[in-house]
Amino acid sequence: MSKEEKEEKSKVDIKTLVSIIPPASSLKKSKPPPKEKRLKMRKRPDVDQGVILISSKLANELGIKEEAEISVKGKRATFKVIIQDGLPDTEIYANEADMIKLGLEDNSTISLRAVK
Repeated sequence: MSKEEKEEKSKVDIKTLVSIIPPASSLKKSKPPPKEKRLKMRKRPDVDQGVILISSKLANELGIKEEAEISVKGKRATFKVIIQDGLPDTEIYANEADMIKLGLEDNSTISLRAVK
């Protein structure tokens, strides 16, 4: 009988321990939004110089409101942003003269981040 009593006590102890442990979903922390994202930069003749077009989803994801910074090959350039719906999330559009200034061709990969 003493063995059975010990087993019952150990079972009770395990249950109390399990009730103390939080579920795995509560331990998972939410990720902060990314600081930058790598995208394709495309030429578009109707965009003014010094301005880029980005999708509204991308702007919300990166926290971009009025200005964004583009970095390519160690060079950084700041552009004013026009946010539009209906644009692809993996591409941004810029003036051809701006792209030449950065040394880019159509469909080049760049890093985009919000200006602080």
